[in-house]
Amino acid sequence: MTVEQSQPASRFRLTRLRKARLATFFGFFQLGAMILVWSTSTSPLREHLGWGGEGGDSNFGLLALSIGIGATVGCFAIGPFIDRYGPRVTTTFTLVLYPLIYIPLAFLDGLAVAMIFGVLVGLLRGAGDTAVNAHGVQVERYYGRPIMSAFHAAYPAGGFLLGLVGSAFARHYIDNPAVLYISTGVVMSVLGAAFGKWMLGQDELLPPEAEQQPSNNSEHSGSPKTTATLAIMVGFGVLLLGSQLSEGAVIDWGQEFFRRHIDTTAAMAATAVTVYSGSQFVGRLFGDRLAEAVGSRTVLAGSGVLGSAGALTAMLAGNTTVALVGFAMLGLGLACMAPLMLSAAGRRDPANAGRNIGLVNALGYGGMLVGPAAITVIVDKFGIGFVPVLPAVLLVLVALFGPALMKTAPKYLRREETAVETLTSR
Repeated sequence: MTVEQSQPASRFRLTRLRKARLATFFGFFQLGAMILVWSTSTSPLREHLGWGGEGGDSNFGLLALSIGIGATVGCFAIGPFIDRYGPRVTTTFTLVLYPLIYIPLAFLDGLAVAMIFGVLVGLLRGAGDTAVNAHGVQVERYYGRPIMSAFHAAYPAGGFLLGLVGSAFARHYIDNPAVLYISTGVVMSVLGAAFGKWMLGQDELLPPEAEQQPSNNSEHSGSPKTTATLAIMVGFGVLLLGSQLSEGAVIDWGQEFFRRHIDTTAAMAATAVTVYSGSQFVGRLFGDRLAEAVGSRTVLAGSGVLGSAGALTAMLAGNTTVALVGFAMLGLGLACMAPLMLSAAGRRDPANAGRNIGLVNALGYGGMLVGPAAITVIVDKFGIGFVPVLPAVLLVLVALFGPALMKTAPKYLRREETAVETLTSR
């Protein structure tokens, strides 16, 4: 059957594919949205739990730690289920339950039970992250070109919009986040169930042999060289950990860096972090086209160099303007690192994409656990002005070793070959 003879079928299938792509956008949007729902509700939650002021810092720190532990475990634990049952089942499961798991926190009392639900929040957050990324990789394989960075752009978009909502609720409900958790949780859960129906089922995935394998990779999905694949996934995970630590340095310490080292006002310090976030969003919007034009390996290497240069620019800046330029460069450099590496990890062995992405994600989420301690050591030993040293060093390592790992992933095939011929043959 020729492509021309199968046009009605191809149009139907491509419409189905576009729905799956839109559902992936929503998955990342929900992840970013619920993160900011959490971030903007911490003060009311602490009031509800009786953890206000400095006296409650240790308890809240333990709750945050429990979420980080849960997320790290959830990233990896969901992987085998994705590969066995398919991305639609597992992703829909997380899209429906994750927004709702916050609600009990607004009605609990006591550190122990709060930490138990904190672990559950983390488990579903990490599982959802891996599931949505794994689904995104399968959609990307159909398109036959880089689209993961655009998916990841939906994450800060969701965070921005729900951050505004959460801030508004925080001004009116200062003692308890119950109204925020219930309203956003129910809406996001219902939307998750709706968009989950558009996810690709197990029987709709492209076969592993649909892509051209790299010349130095003789393995096939049916007989993978497990040791080699495991080593490559660990490598990706370590590099992702480096990018996550670099992001944490800006998000957690960026404002303090500007206030104490650059000597700016609190408002300008907040603007600096906003510039970083906005640059990251813009980078993800255009990252896919750049990767398609010059290659993912080149983009990853260039991103590491640009991000490292931005960190050094901020550290050595003599005034606010130059420091802001440094933060913008850092945001652009970090924008496409995670999408490119997760895409490569998932495409190396598509039949086990969930397991592989889960391992990489779990190592990356380890940044939530070790990052604050690592940066605190730098600040204590050398001062706040040396915070950018960590991303400056780590991003050089990404630039040096990332492209070699990316080379182990299959090459993209043209969209016409994957999205038309394969779909219409089914």
